[in-house]
Amino acid sequence: MIPRFVRLILLGPLAALHGAVLMGRHALYDLGILPSTEGAIPTLVLGNLTVGGTGKTPMTERVVRDMESILGTGTVGVLSRGYGRKTRGYIWVKGDANAAEVGDEPLMLARKLPHAPIAVCENRLKGLQQMKAGHPDLKWVVCDDALQHRRLKPTLSLLLIDSTQPVHTDTLLPLGRLRDVRNRMRTADAVVVTRLSHDSTQIREAFARGLPDDRPVFGSRMQSEPLRSWPDDVPCKNGNPGESPDRRERILAVAGIARPERFMDRLAERFQVVRREAFADHKSFSAADFKRWSRIIEADRLHAVVTTEKDAMRLPKTGVDGVPIRYEPMKAEWSNSSHFQAWLAKQLQDDTRSTVQNR
Repeated sequence: MIPRFVRLILLGPLAALHGAVLMGRHALYDLGILPSTEGAIPTLVLGNLTVGGTGKTPMTERVVRDMESILGTGTVGVLSRGYGRKTRGYIWVKGDANAAEVGDEPLMLARKLPHAPIAVCENRLKGLQQMKAGHPDLKWVVCDDALQHRRLKPTLSLLLIDSTQPVHTDTLLPLGRLRDVRNRMRTADAVVVTRLSHDSTQIREAFARGLPDDRPVFGSRMQSEPLRSWPDDVPCKNGNPGESPDRRERILAVAGIARPERFMDRLAERFQVVRREAFADHKSFSAADFKRWSRIIEADRLHAVVTTEKDAMRLPKTGVDGVPIRYEPMKAEWSNSSHFQAWLAKQLQDDTRSTVQNR
């Protein structure tokens, strides 16, 4: 572990330079020198100020479902950059797509929300135009991880803050984990504190310092769902986190996500985690990985490989010979669902009224 004062000396100047570049870029957009344009469809933008791991994908699913409960099924779409894909341009995402073509997170959303139009495009403005042309009945589009995409002027924006990574105690990359300056939180319409371990009445004081008093702060938590087999997608033995675990089962835990230790430690409460393999976020698994897993399962007499739902999206659709695989779905739930839904309904209603008046 490098001492903090050494890190400060070595990385502090780079973090300061990073901050100057970010503030200069934001100033160009705020002054209108660089254009920020509304999309062809009203947009709700999700984003964060830190790198990775705030639960954007489960929250995207949660918000789409909440919006659909107000506007109707099929009226809300999702537009993503499709980080990690090996393609470019605009692509519609279906549940049977390949993660290499559309990205693992959009593919996961397409499987969870088969009724919602989902697309990927690195240019959000062009993507929204094509979504409107392809689905004229769309009323709103949720853009995941688009808070830093300043070319798009969002209709609504939600800033996600991980409760385990408070923004007010962090610093900019490469010294800390902040990817953007802290005062950007003041531009969000609301803040969502994710990964709460319990309901908190002091969310603003603990996690959302610096937010204007007129901005609401909502709390959310992540919930594990029963494990499912890959690729059969059926419930697994010892898969329900609410049941007494069978600790005789021996597994290899595999994850290519941000902060994989949270996932692996959770598995250790239910299994004998004999081995752990952590990879970079969005890791593309290879034939060499599959052969190694097969050897490990045979040599250590393991029952299965257990991975995350996002990682499963990058596995072969036909499975891996000799490797029983399970994955853990996750979902986001509100600490106070009626509080958020009432706020959301008012925002959607107000936007509908303004749209009609402008016409």
